[in-house]
Amino acid sequence: MKNKNITPVTIERIVSLYNVPHLDNDVILVDSLKKLPELTEARRMSLCLFIGLCTDGVASISVNDKKRIASRNNIMIITDESVVGSINFSDDFEGFGFFISYKLLQEILKDVQNMSDLVLLTHNHPVFEVNKAERDMIIHYFQEIMERVKFMTHRYRLEVVRLMLLTMIYDLASAFDRIVADTGKGDKQSRAERIFVQFLQLVEHHYREQRQVQWYAARMDMSPKYLCEIISSVSRRSPNEWIDKFVTTEIRNQLRHTTKRISEIAKDMNFPTQSFLGKYFKENVGVSPSDYRNGIEGIEK
Repeated sequence: MKNKNITPVTIERIVSLYNVPHLDNDVILVDSLKKLPELTEARRMSLCLFIGLCTDGVASISVNDKKRIASRNNIMIITDESVVGSINFSDDFEGFGFFISYKLLQEILKDVQNMSDLVLLTHNHPVFEVNKAERDMIIHYFQEIMERVKFMTHRYRLEVVRLMLLTMIYDLASAFDRIVADTGKGDKQSRAERIFVQFLQLVEHHYREQRQVQWYAARMDMSPKYLCEIISSVSRRSPNEWIDKFVTTEIRNQLRHTTKRISEIAKDMNFPTQSFLGKYFKENVGVSPSDYRNGIEGIEK
């Protein structure tokens, strides 16, 4: 039976339920993802990021109401606020993963630049393939970080783990660069990248209340026209398209994974009425909220 609300997944909850190595409420390491239960109801990532690697077999995973298949050498990255609808593992599945708190991630990445390709890739493709060298690199980081987390008497354990996570993220970013280059995407100016990342972060935290490009432009101290030019040049989507993507993804998740009435969802998402939400959803998804809840897919955003 569906819950009224989507149950959150937090690092604190995982630590309390499962015997897995962890560093305070900042980092969890799961050496076998099969230790975590297969999901039958949706869960929302709350204030944390998941990075996993499939080393054998197959995992079927639904992220933001879209089915993904992770097989050998596939990385899975599930960002804060994403909804995982289901996870099923094949009998021969093998894989491991990290849960990293959003707070620690912000501290680690505060001085990191040129990360827009990473952000774009993980939003659009939460499951993607890496090559053998990149796979071996991630396995090495996991083993090394696991050793440091278990080294309870190490005076600087947190500081060492933070530096290792930052180094791993830089190496992952290098892998992302290769993947992006393989798709033929050109280089971007660092300032444009920073603006894009800042914009996505703002949208991620305010899309429930703010759907006007003007509001985001004002928060970023620039004109709406300039913001549109920058975001479109970096991502090939307009700011409005990104805002709509976040909004419709959340509405999809609530329609499919909660028992909330459509009028309640409209209120949660700050639409003036249910009919306004219905019109907005149909314009962007191609079907009505009721039809979508009943299993009609609509268009991909």
